[in-house]
Amino acid sequence: MDTSSWILPVVIVAAVLVSMSYFVGRRRNALLMKEFAAVTEKTIKPLDQSYTWVGGYIGYKAEYKVKDESIKAVKTTLHLLPRMSVLYYPVSRLTMRHDKLYIVVECKKSLPGEAHLIKKGEYRFVPAGLDKPEQFKKRDVVVGGVEFQLLSLDARGEKDLLQWAESLQAEDYSLVKHLSFTSSTNVVYAYIAPEEGLIEKVLHTAPAFAKTIAR
Repeated sequence: MDTSSWILPVVIVAAVLVSMSYFVGRRRNALLMKEFAAVTEKTIKPLDQSYTWVGGYIGYKAEYKVKDESIKAVKTTLHLLPRMSVLYYPVSRLTMRHDKLYIVVECKKSLPGEAHLIKKGEYRFVPAGLDKPEQFKKRDVVVGGVEFQLLSLDARGEKDLLQWAESLQAEDYSLVKHLSFTSSTNVVYAYIAPEEGLIEKVLHTAPAFAKTIAR
């Protein structure tokens, strides 16, 4: 059989599949962005909000102004897997295993100390923003049947952070990747694999947690 007789049909089929996957993946990511933004706004009921789209259909950065005497602003960053790229998607799974949502609650009042609850195996290296990790007291804990490492500067940080994690009552704690509070930046932070119910629980509990530990 002449090689040219089958190469062209194969190329055409491949091109059609790539095109179809682009539109299907783009639609899926667009729906996820809409869903996650909607549940965020429904939960915190912002006075104002602004969105900056990242990489077209890869995600967004958002800032929400809220009516709260203790909270300055709530910021989120959503980073989705590139579902629209059938060629790059398998490669991206090697470096990015899941969709990611980062939630930052900026507090008006001072926060004491610093503590981090990190899912075991989540980071290959020390996460950005964790300065001088050797200063932290470390111990292994289990929350919701999932293993975490707790890093804290004092016993109060341990207790408060664990109570916040437990108050989430997540159906799947493996979706919780990193919870923390930091006095140097005055923020409460959550990094999760986004799921509508978990987003709602984090946004409901984070401001209350901030008020509990604020000076």
